[in-house]
Amino acid sequence: MSKIQLWLITILALIALALIGWNLSNVNDDVSSPIVDDGYPTYQTKEAVTFVYDPAGKLTYKLDADDVKNYTETKLTWFTNPVLTTFDLNAPTGTQTATWIVRANKAKLTKDQMLYLYGDVQVNSQIDASQLQQIITDNATVNLTTQDVASDDQVTLTGIDLKSVGMKMRGNLRNKTAELIEKVSTRYEIPHEQTNP
Repeated sequence: MSKIQLWLITILALIALALIGWNLSNVNDDVSSPIVDDGYPTYQTKEAVTFVYDPAGKLTYKLDADDVKNYTETKLTWFTNPVLTTFDLNAPTGTQTATWIVRANKAKLTKDQMLYLYGDVQVNSQIDASQLQQIITDNATVNLTTQDVASDDQVTLTGIDLKSVGMKMRGNLRNKTAELIEKVSTRYEIPHEQTNP
């Protein structure tokens, strides 16, 4: 075999190896390509229940929904008829009781653990002795980590012997607090004490 033929075979072999490597690298790129956001959820389910625990193993909250749709590309999860139940973290493990039940027509959960509630939002206390018993508004947000709650719509707060209406609210479910911010009107009901004859 002549030197020219040997060089020609070597060059052709290198070209063939380069083409094979290039072809394999294109195949791997197709496998790891990002998910195409075509408007369809990555996954969806009916009648879902999600339990979330803190690092110590205490139940932080439970989220029920009639329908759940998760979109990986936008990192959003949509819920139909969500019901969020929060729990007392100060109670001993295994004896935790529900503190609040939050309901809405729809909700959106973002990657930073913000739950945006839309339509007929109702927040009901599960503790009879709580001064704040109910919050009603059209739209609200709940930070699932800190349990801060806020609304920029008209809000009605109902408590023991009082009812307040305001245009904005900020509060915290864990601390059982709520503050109305704009155009607040409050009505107090003083219970009649009966004297013994």
